[in-house]
Amino acid sequence: MGKAMIIHLVLGILVGGGFGMLLGYLGKCSTGTCPLTANPRRGGLYGMIAGAIVALSVSISKPGADTFAFGETTRTAETGSVSSSLRQIGSLVDFENTVLRADLPVLVDFYSDSCPPCRMLGPTIDKIAQSYAGRALVCKVNVNQLPQLAGRYGIRGIPAVLFFVGGDEKNRLVGLQPEAAYTSVLDKLAN
Repeated sequence: MGKAMIIHLVLGILVGGGFGMLLGYLGKCSTGTCPLTANPRRGGLYGMIAGAIVALSVSISKPGADTFAFGETTRTAETGSVSSSLRQIGSLVDFENTVLRADLPVLVDFYSDSCPPCRMLGPTIDKIAQSYAGRALVCKVNVNQLPQLAGRYGIRGIPAVLFFVGGDEKNRLVGLQPEAAYTSVLDKLAN
């Protein structure tokens, strides 16, 4: 259980318990059999249980949690494979140095961990990074961490995959596309 999940659980218990106690105090069930409104103590107990359930169900497991970044190399825990051309962009300076100043064509995947189509695209992007190692650079930008970068490029829907050559955007594919759509653009740009 990760640190973020524990924090979600504790917050869920506290908020649920507080809300349940408030309902128990204000609700005043006339029969005494209502679980949340019979009394503040019972309302707090049921609220804590409900808060824990909600916190655990809402707690988002990040799809990249099994991936460990080592500089410009990414190692996937499941397969142990290494892709030397996949790069997670963490700042505007990193984007400028890695993408805009690259000598190779660059595929940039703008995504969010909470976006199901983005999570579905993840393995395709990893596969492309491995197959185009040395011919193209593949990067990922989390729009929640770098909203100003997403704004700069007018990203309104994700996943959005932008292609750069010499610092200029050459093409863009929005929404989940088949692998062939991305590789055909890269093939044209890599020649």
